[in-house]
Amino acid sequence: MKYSNLLQTIGNTPMIKLEKILDNKNVNLFAKLEGQNPGGSIKDRAALYMIEQAEKSGELKKGKIILEATSGNMGIALAMIGAQKGYEVQIVMSEGMSEERKTMLKALGAKLILTDKSLGTGGAINKAKELAESAPFLYWFSNQFNNQNNVLAHYHGVAGEILNEVSQVDYLIAGIGTSGTIIGIASRFKKDSPKTKIIGVFPPGGYKIQGLQNPEEDFKGDIYKSELIDEQFQVSKEDAFEMARKVAKKEGLFVGMSSGAALFAANEISKSLESANIVVIIPDRGEKYLSTELFAKI
Repeated sequence: MKYSNLLQTIGNTPMIKLEKILDNKNVNLFAKLEGQNPGGSIKDRAALYMIEQAEKSGELKKGKIILEATSGNMGIALAMIGAQKGYEVQIVMSEGMSEERKTMLKALGAKLILTDKSLGTGGAINKAKELAESAPFLYWFSNQFNNQNNVLAHYHGVAGEILNEVSQVDYLIAGIGTSGTIIGIASRFKKDSPKTKIIGVFPPGGYKIQGLQNPEEDFKGDIYKSELIDEQFQVSKEDAFEMARKVAKKEGLFVGMSSGAALFAANEISKSLESANIVVIIPDRGEKYLSTELFAKI
């Protein structure tokens, strides 16, 4: 298919069936491959939708700088779209994020502002807020943790695609990060597929998995609505890493650590089911984590 520009390739990602991951072979496991977006993650959807809505409202105009705090994927998406549309992009990120992400951001022309690793994502968010408040005439702060358009991007986008691709979704499993993805999907499914159980995946207290937030102890934005999530499922870093490596070797699917966490949850949940259709959101690919401990021992 021929496209006029790169941004038209965002969305309509593949849905595939995984045959070799679940211990329970009576359960069907489907994976929504969001890493196939041009920027390599599901964040492309939200970044484009937030920018377009800000342009329509007049909040974002030529000459303004796009500003965001991110663990990486949203920054890459904003930098890619900013390059296409002609905006300068500044990204605030914890210095503890992977080198691949930092390099990709620089390659896409973004200015990278690093914050103390010990402060985590919260430190990056506070720095971005400080910059935005110091010069509101200069910056458009996309503010993904509190931007309702982050939710609406997935309500209108990936949720609708899933409903068209799998006739009956019994369980929908996604990681909790900004929560834009899972809250957007959950909001749509509560309306159009109310019997689907929405499972939110995150690390337990004391653990860190890039791309995921523990809503009980990490920063929570205004878009997080716990009542839309039917079950919270905690996955350790070790289990997430092991599953990410397993799916690469068993299925040839190269994914990141948050995908590993979601797939681990899917396998554990499937063990108690007689039969079901489970859909897992695979938010990105493994290339962004080659320098991390995820692939240090393979």
